[in-house]
Amino acid sequence: MNKALTVFVACVAVMGLMVLPALAAEAPVVTLDRVEVASIQPFFVKPLIKDKDGNPKEMTYGYSSTLNVAYVLNIKNPGKEPVQLSELQFTTAFDGFDVNTVTSYEGMWIPGGKTNQWRVIVTNEAFPTIVSLMVGAEHAARIAEMKSSAGALVSKWWNGISDFSFPVTVTNGTALFKDEKGKEIRTTFTGTWPKK
Repeated sequence: MNKALTVFVACVAVMGLMVLPALAAEAPVVTLDRVEVASIQPFFVKPLIKDKDGNPKEMTYGYSSTLNVAYVLNIKNPGKEPVQLSELQFTTAFDGFDVNTVTSYEGMWIPGGKTNQWRVIVTNEAFPTIVSLMVGAEHAARIAEMKSSAGALVSKWWNGISDFSFPVTVTNGTALFKDEKGKEIRTTFTGTWPKK
């Protein structure tokens, strides 16, 4: 009787090992395909307006130039069943300095064995970016080593983004997927543009 039970348990174990890989959902893979400039205003922190006599006058309130950057991500579903992207978050960095954190909650289904593209447009403003670089000793020390200033660095980014004269990176990327039964699958990603 023990021999029959041992054979039965062994058969069940072998069958389980054969079925488990087919049931296990493969995590989707997110990669940075490219970065594009969606729109840009020439760099300024305080815009000039004309006074009543037509002379340029610097405005003192907080409007500064904007830079909209599109991050195009490839989302590959290596599994056989469709999955839905339900949440995506990542941090963007210019020259290794974190400048923005993005969260997107739009849903998108990716069929099994297919790759979809997801374009996320991120808005950066010159003045808040300068202020964020001035906060924290780590940024200050690094900027001092570069013999630069926060304003000069942001100006360089605004003026050099069109030809990507500095690295643009995506870090701390996480994506949450759900299968048709509601099971959650989480994946992480990073990327750099231009690609080396």
